[in-house]
Amino acid sequence: MKQGLLFFWFAGVVVGLMIRFVGEQGFGSWINFNNNFFFYVLLPPIIFESGWSLKPSHFFSNFGAICTFAFLGTLMSTFVVGTLLWVFGFLGWTYAMPFLVSLTFGALISATDPVTVLAIFNELQVDADLYAYVFGESVLNDAVAIVTYRTLLSFVGVPITGQLVLDAFVYFIGIFVGSLLIGILAAITSALLFKYGHLQEEKLTTLESCLVVLFPYASYMLADGLDLSGIVAILFAGIAMKYYTAPNLSPEAIQVTTSFFQMLAKLSETFVFIYMGVALFLEQQSWHSFGFTFFTVISCLIARIANVYPCSWLTNLRRPPSRKIPIRFQHALWFSGLRGAMAFALALQSVSDLPNGYGQIYLTSTLFTIFFTVLFIGGSTPQLLKYLDIECHVVKDDANAQLIENEEDNEDLELENLHSSGDESKFKNMANKQKLMLQKKIRQIQETTSFATLDKKYIKPFLASNVQDEMKIGDLKDANMKE
Repeated sequence: MKQGLLFFWFAGVVVGLMIRFVGEQGFGSWINFNNNFFFYVLLPPIIFESGWSLKPSHFFSNFGAICTFAFLGTLMSTFVVGTLLWVFGFLGWTYAMPFLVSLTFGALISATDPVTVLAIFNELQVDADLYAYVFGESVLNDAVAIVTYRTLLSFVGVPITGQLVLDAFVYFIGIFVGSLLIGILAAITSALLFKYGHLQEEKLTTLESCLVVLFPYASYMLADGLDLSGIVAILFAGIAMKYYTAPNLSPEAIQVTTSFFQMLAKLSETFVFIYMGVALFLEQQSWHSFGFTFFTVISCLIARIANVYPCSWLTNLRRPPSRKIPIRFQHALWFSGLRGAMAFALALQSVSDLPNGYGQIYLTSTLFTIFFTVLFIGGSTPQLLKYLDIECHVVKDDANAQLIENEEDNEDLELENLHSSGDESKFKNMANKQKLMLQKKIRQIQETTSFATLDKKYIKPFLASNVQDEMKIGDLKDANMKE
């Protein structure tokens, strides 16, 4: 997939170069990347497919860490990139820009690209938890970056005060929470419609698929119409619809819907990468800004450090030892911050959003940053994973994840039996035994107080069909495995 995207990028470069030499009249005059076309046609299927294709077991088991990386990490990355570029400009090493203008660039360039990253990790079959970290961060990160960019843009040109910072924070929270609620509302409405409408019993596969497509786009348009974030709305609509709505669909409708959005997402991503290459010669570039591009790449690498390692430390503080993020995973996370379609779209939009030609500088720097991260960082990812000795296995379905959880419970039961019998030879020392017992108590507390228990007992049975049957089938599978 990475090689394919690079091929399309180079193909776009060749096409753009030919048009540049031949002349931009005629054929070149109608090749124009329209921001509305991107945000209303190309981007929605990419984001929804990311949420729809999510594997819930490892995603939600690492949800706290993912949110830390996506929210706190993206905000830290925005601040670090913006501050470093402002300092470099202040020192006269590159273009000097106002601080808020630099922060807007920090926001748009902090959007990592989920398609490029996930294509590499899917191909290499990386560790399941590492895959969940990268997948979850990259998907939520796009939404956070867009909202942050819009928030900062609305305050450009306004003197920075304490009240301004508070207003920006409230604005950010309001947009994100409001958009999230719209996405969840769309998912709940669709789940109830398909459960009590009994469309799968009437074998109306085409109608089912059409309605499934309607709901995420409706959430996107509604959020955008209310000046919220359609990206956040359609992302959480995809996550919630896969969890609550999909069980109410016929198998044929699920297959059609999944294939349809996969096709749209791949076509959209391909088109964006082709136009990235074409834009090098058809869009007005700031060719003398290579110094700014160099400092952008350096700032992004430093900001990634400020994102991954502190957020991993915060996550590990509230986790038992067996659930801590290993340092080798943290190295891989730092290395996986590739840039792609979202950063390009925001940079292209900044040309009209920002004054004094700042947007053109941002566009040129973003294009070359994307090329650098995809080609050099993405291309060397397999060697890094091999060097870090990261196990290559992905738990691909919830059944396997449940089997692993059952095995962990059996191990804890065995440890308890050994402890009650007084046989301490199986333990290396008393500290290890106490640590293992503490881990079990933590899991028991989480199981009895977490949202997952409430969801399993009340929410999903209300919204989704055949939940009790699925639970019985799961119990039978567990019994057969034990036999």
